[in-house]
Amino acid sequence: MSLVQKYLHFAVAALFCALASAYPYQPSFAKLQPNVDCHNTPTPLSFHVHVTYMLTSDQQIKDVQNFRDVALKHFAPLLGDDPICQGTDVEPSGRYDNGRFCFIYDHDLTNDTLGPFAVGEWSAFVPVHYFGAVVPWFAQNRGQFNLLVHPNTGCEYEDHSIWAQWTGSAWNMDMSIFTQWTQTNEFGEVLGNAHNPTCLQRGGVCGAVDKDTANYYYGPQVTCCSGSACACDSADGRCFCK
Repeated sequence: MSLVQKYLHFAVAALFCALASAYPYQPSFAKLQPNVDCHNTPTPLSFHVHVTYMLTSDQQIKDVQNFRDVALKHFAPLLGDDPICQGTDVEPSGRYDNGRFCFIYDHDLTNDTLGPFAVGEWSAFVPVHYFGAVVPWFAQNRGQFNLLVHPNTGCEYEDHSIWAQWTGSAWNMDMSIFTQWTQTNEFGEVLGNAHNPTCLQRGGVCGAVDKDTANYYYGPQVTCCSGSACACDSADGRCFCK
């Protein structure tokens, strides 16, 4: 190997190390080992709620942004002080494994499509124990918008197709970005861990009571973990797992 070749090998190795340090959100090889059998109907780790709309309609774009504001206000007690999904080291977009109910802000609502959707959409990350508090409200209050609810199992093709539920009309989607019957995310994740819990710990807000408006919560909404129960006796109207 010539001196020039040795220098080039050294430069490439140094550049690789620098990039690895600059971008900490790289999944470890252990995380990429499949742990889900897509043929065996794997258990959902969480759910996504997608509100879809037409990007060709300025009015729908305006209306869907207003609808997100309405949803944020409605779910404020359950969302807490930080309603936006922050993501994890492996999934920095915030779409998966957040460990809490939150809204996903991962693209511009005015002109961007995000595969597999060929239309506009915005979404929320819904842990399994929030399903009953969140999904029925979206189904009943979606108005002009079509709603997609799907599980997150790691099998993205099936999650967005045969295991998905539409309220309203179903849009065609570009499923070519996924691989059928193959795990393509959620590597190393299991139901019940910190990223995908199944119940709310003590001190968590499990519901709310608003005596002044009918379009709000009525008592307990979210399942508390074993040994605690949802109590609606606080002065501010929120219910807590105690």
